[in-house]
Amino acid sequence: MAIKKAVRKRINNKNKNKARKIRKKFLVIEHRVIKQKQKIKRNKIKSEKLFKKKKIIKKIKISRPLKKTKSGQKSEIETFSPKAMFKAKIKVVGIGGGGGSIVSEIGRALDKASFMIADTDIRALKKKSGIKYFWFGQDVTHGLGTGVNPDLAKTAAENEKEKIAEFFKGQDIVIFIASLGGGLGSGAAEVFAEVAKELNVISFGIFTLPFKFEGKKKEKIAKNALKKIRKSLNVSIAIPNEKIFKVIDNNTPITQAFSIVNKNLADSLESLIDLIYSPGLINIDFADVSSILRGRGNLAFLNSAESYGKNRAEELIKKITHNPLYQNNNFTPEKILFNIAGDSSLGMFEVEKISKSIADINPKAKIIFGVSKNLKLKKKIKATLLMAGPSKLSEEAPIKEPIIEKKSKKIVKKKRKTTLIIPQITPISNKIPITNMEILKQEELGSILSLKQDIGQEDPLYQEKPIKKTIRRNALEIKKAEAIEENKKFLQEKEWEIPAFLRKRPIT
Repeated sequence: MAIKKAVRKRINNKNKNKARKIRKKFLVIEHRVIKQKQKIKRNKIKSEKLFKKKKIIKKIKISRPLKKTKSGQKSEIETFSPKAMFKAKIKVVGIGGGGGSIVSEIGRALDKASFMIADTDIRALKKKSGIKYFWFGQDVTHGLGTGVNPDLAKTAAENEKEKIAEFFKGQDIVIFIASLGGGLGSGAAEVFAEVAKELNVISFGIFTLPFKFEGKKKEKIAKNALKKIRKSLNVSIAIPNEKIFKVIDNNTPITQAFSIVNKNLADSLESLIDLIYSPGLINIDFADVSSILRGRGNLAFLNSAESYGKNRAEELIKKITHNPLYQNNNFTPEKILFNIAGDSSLGMFEVEKISKSIADINPKAKIIFGVSKNLKLKKKIKATLLMAGPSKLSEEAPIKEPIIEKKSKKIVKKKRKTTLIIPQITPISNKIPITNMEILKQEELGSILSLKQDIGQEDPLYQEKPIKKTIRRNALEIKKAEAIEENKKFLQEKEWEIPAFLRKRPIT
């Protein structure tokens, strides 16, 4: 009996363990099913919300009063057209090595525009995320650069005009960045600008000019290229490399110096693009920006600045109206656009003070202004300023030394070699006359002029008559000159009260 009971217990224990394992499996399956059901519910809720949003977007209506039809009933409010959801397409193009390096650094900061680098040198096209590359001119340059040869770069770009046009199709604003003075930036940029003009795309040029130590040849190439490119562009900005020294100190490394310029450009472009995409309390949109940029061959000024503290409005006015990196164009802006941004602490008096100072630049100009709220600016205010106006011919012409100065220098050298100008004083009073003064060498001319001043140059009774005399003289003239000098010394000794035994006797 005891053995039978023991066997039954073991059988029961085995069955219990099997039952427990089966129950665990069922529980796991049930748990998974419940989770799947929950996911399905969440997805349904999300899809319903998205569907509702799409319906809301479709049913957005203009806030206009209802129009009455002929029957007298009010018609439905008109919905937005596709243009109301318009987003401007902006492309930034770096041409050549200098422009490509600037664009590769700016592309990290800006994410609302597309970027492209165009170059003939395949070694300069180092791939980076978010940047497209356009390698052209293989038949002309064979994959190398163009050197300091703008004509070669121009022919390379003209052969690829169709491809360049494809890049600009559908774009609203194209920003060209290039370093002038070399080959590719000076030559190819002109072709790129012409293509943008033919497609009626708003073109904005930002160019750097070479250092003075790079030589007059590069300076001349840069000046002539800038003059040609500006004819095809809507607006342009020139940044001489020499201006870098105004924003750095003696300990600034060269890489950091160039990145300061690139950061300045990136901040200004980013703030301008934000105006187009971000709505404000007083809104500025693409139509406002395009109205400022429209035109042909205009100069531009683009700057953005921030300030904080008690006198933040006054400090912002000083920063926003002056950019030490830009060329001093001295143009009168005919179109001005500016935006003032800040958090909840932005005051009306601050907006009025900044706006008045900017408007005073040219009260006759077309002025567009905006105000936006930005909670990221903690106790700071930020301003963005864009101005455009016609260029002057005097600014575009290359700098040359005046010819008059060169001629005057040559004439002075001839005078020193050939003749001497010696003043002769004709007496009218009983003072000691100085006539037929001995013609001395060039080294003694200073002593004669000082003696003339002591004896009576300032006397109104004396009159100066400059006479040109040659160095040639005969023996009689030399003797007469010596006698006159001795008489002059004798008369002077009387005035100085020299004792009689020391005085010289006059020569008869």
